[in-house]
Amino acid sequence: MDFRLKLLALSIALILPTQPIYAYEMDDEDFEGDLEGFYGDEEFVSIATGTKKAIHKAPSVATVITAAEIEAMGADTIYEVLETVTGIHIYPSNLDRMKPNFSIRGLHTAENPQTLVLVNGIRTTYEYTGSRWQQFNLGVNIIERIEVIRGPGSAVYGADAFSGVINIITKGESGKKSSDFGIKFGSFETKSGWFNYSESSEKLNYSFNVQWYETAGDDSRIVDTDAMHSLGLDFLSNAPGPLDTRYDSFDFHTQLSYENLYLHGWYLKSEGGAGAGAAQALSLYDIETVESLTLAVGYKLSNSEELKMDIKGYYQTHDDDTYFVIFPPGMALPRAFDAQGVPSAFTVFTDGVIGRPIAHETYLGVNWVSTYSGIQDHLFRTELGYRKSEAKPEELKNFGPGVLDGTEDFRDGSLVNVRGTPHIYMFDQERELYFLSFQDEWHLADDWELTTGIRYDDYSDFGSTVNPRVALVWQTKHNLTTKFLYGEAFRAPSFQELYAINNPVVIGNPNLEPEKIRTYEVVWDYRPGFDWQLIGNFYMYSSEDLITYVPQQDGTNVAQNTAKQDGTGAELEIRWKYSEKIDLKFGYAWQNAEDAENNQEIADAPGQMIDFSLNWKLTDDLNMYFDTRWIIDRNRLSTDSRLKIKDYNWTNVSLKYQVTPNFDTQLTIRNLADSDAFEPSDGQILGDYPLEERGVWFAMTYQY
Repeated sequence: MDFRLKLLALSIALILPTQPIYAYEMDDEDFEGDLEGFYGDEEFVSIATGTKKAIHKAPSVATVITAAEIEAMGADTIYEVLETVTGIHIYPSNLDRMKPNFSIRGLHTAENPQTLVLVNGIRTTYEYTGSRWQQFNLGVNIIERIEVIRGPGSAVYGADAFSGVINIITKGESGKKSSDFGIKFGSFETKSGWFNYSESSEKLNYSFNVQWYETAGDDSRIVDTDAMHSLGLDFLSNAPGPLDTRYDSFDFHTQLSYENLYLHGWYLKSEGGAGAGAAQALSLYDIETVESLTLAVGYKLSNSEELKMDIKGYYQTHDDDTYFVIFPPGMALPRAFDAQGVPSAFTVFTDGVIGRPIAHETYLGVNWVSTYSGIQDHLFRTELGYRKSEAKPEELKNFGPGVLDGTEDFRDGSLVNVRGTPHIYMFDQERELYFLSFQDEWHLADDWELTTGIRYDDYSDFGSTVNPRVALVWQTKHNLTTKFLYGEAFRAPSFQELYAINNPVVIGNPNLEPEKIRTYEVVWDYRPGFDWQLIGNFYMYSSEDLITYVPQQDGTNVAQNTAKQDGTGAELEIRWKYSEKIDLKFGYAWQNAEDAENNQEIADAPGQMIDFSLNWKLTDDLNMYFDTRWIIDRNRLSTDSRLKIKDYNWTNVSLKYQVTPNFDTQLTIRNLADSDAFEPSDGQILGDYPLEERGVWFAMTYQY
């Protein structure tokens, strides 16, 4: 920690110049009381504090991605959009059907519960894994904006706002009047269509947004080995073979507001393949079907200019039905052992070892938020809330206790439902949460603002936790803002980590504590001219009670609070509006994340990331968006003897042509150079996960 404190002090010294630096002559008094004018049409964010604030004043490291930027890049998925944020890397999970996960500042795990994802301010947390819903995705063409903060957010958002928070806001939430529809098709048998309609009047606003998306996935993503090779049963394996990355989704949103009353409905259904398979054994038959519903109603009350209140209730359901061929047809599993523990009899599964876990989760919540500005130079925000989560699992399978009696030499693919028996993977579970948060945004002086906040969360299953934050924002010069940030956050143990039973690999532990993190950050936002923006930050964090699965003598792995992780890093973003037609962005992230117990670097996390984008209006009708990124310096576990993970470069380009004022076409090429790019596997697939080959897509959009 001594080295980190020295580095922090050096960073502070570097960003506090003894003499102001100007790109041109200008007196400070020209900007007194008018800094918003200097920052022009800068984006505002609500995610940092829960109240609207200009990005340069937000007490966090915040990023906003607008609908115009999403459209310009021609993205297919929400993950392609988020990959453009400096400091965020998207990688496939080893355990969770290759679900795209977020690596932020070296904090990530297979289930990825450390990043909180909101849609229109409402959580999308799947309590069984603690992460966002399974097969989660949103139609990118129905998104109005995405707000992202890197760093802790539990003082405002509670659990799981550990490494970052992402809030996805759909079109219609802003009340803007607009309408459009479009189609898209291209590589990997991709097809998509969308429709947006928003109507606005003085009292009444309503909107409908729908997008359908389908892809067969890239069947050139071939892996040569899988778990069957590790077991010496390569003659049963489906490898070499492609990763199963097919995916279909239907995404529908509707909003209605009348004066102070508002309603929101969201229905999401998706279906996809299992990537490398449930046990890293390639399967030809796996499929996961997910269906989610959100209904929310709220009322905004304003007794005066100083006091405003918002009361909202919501109800959500999430159903996950997965069919796994865990091991292929012909697999033999031991059913009896001799005195030395050596298998003496086997059962052969003629149709494969098959599991079909089904999850039914419901969530009910209510939030009351008030803001009060009646005391000079203060803005107080208070939030009081309640959330109840229920899980009612089912499990159908053709193996294990409750299905086999121990005498079978052969077993076919017929499944038995073990719900209501002691042999299910988890019993019904219920969790209640009560929380209270308080925040004060205090305008200390003309150039200083202090934000302090604290949140108390009380869970029915593992107890309570308190998480504070302190942020000092200093308008160092008219064109330089400096921020000093401190925050604590926690990650709630998932139902799987607490209550999983009858699992041959992982077992839950009801005595778990929440994961905890403390983060220190220094941020500076420097604008040497109206067309330049330089945002840099240095951070260091210390996390403890991280949950890992510890091997036991009986061969199982039990969840324990055993790990600690420390990290330091720096991120730099440079934005330059070269002309009215050319916008440039450069980003660089350096991060060093280590196991605090043995000082070994965290596996799979990039040590460096570089990104560059160019948004160029070539003519009045033709626009080009070009982006490229480098993923560098990823390490393996110390026990993994494979060669170092290869660095790679990934480049995309998109050309949009405005045929008429209402009609445009777009050509997008991803992986332009057809790079051989890989993301790390856990070793059962020796060659890592290959990413997509070059792909081409064509889209048409009509606005009216």
